[in-house]
Amino acid sequence: MAALSLAIMVAGKLYGRTLVRAGHTSATERYDIVVGNDVVSVPANMIRKQNQRRSGETARLDIYLHWPTISGFSDRLSAEFNNVDPATNSILFVSIMPRATTRDMAGRFDPVYRQVVTGAATPAPGGLRSFALSEEHGYINERLVYSSPDKASGRRFVARCQDTGKDRIILAPCETDIHFGETLSAHIRFPARLLDEWRGLHVALPVFLRSLLVRSAD
Repeated sequence: MAALSLAIMVAGKLYGRTLVRAGHTSATERYDIVVGNDVVSVPANMIRKQNQRRSGETARLDIYLHWPTISGFSDRLSAEFNNVDPATNSILFVSIMPRATTRDMAGRFDPVYRQVVTGAATPAPGGLRSFALSEEHGYINERLVYSSPDKASGRRFVARCQDTGKDRIILAPCETDIHFGETLSAHIRFPARLLDEWRGLHVALPVFLRSLLVRSAD
């Protein structure tokens, strides 16, 4: 009976560990993945989908990162990666794909988004400002959130955020996109609470994305 109890206890721990991982991996083996005309090198524990954890070509690569460590899944961070509470979640969801536009979201601020906002600007977290986006132009329950231009680069932090409420809970309602490499765009979704930390995101994410680049694909 003692041996059986021990076996059940061990099996329970292993099963619990599997549930916690729920498709995650803590492996740090890197894969060289061709997207568009670029090659990115990404560790397995940052790649969200199991079937994408391989070297080769793909039309889209889905990764996820813990903020602010900008690290992939690990046993130490398992609670963070399995947290589904928008009030405390700290995971960024990033999709890397070939560019569909000539400018990223910050670059589209004046020529595109300024033309489809409605109403007056209102304060947003972290000293940001926000406008409602026009439903007439296809933006349903969305706001444009933005910073003043950076003094050195002239670029803004710009994101679109879905309105949420008691009946509309979204884990990562805010999104932005950043161009990097020769042909790539990173579409980034994140919890609204991280708007308070936009300055860190604005600096760290472009640096991280460039760090993934290996070389241009032949």
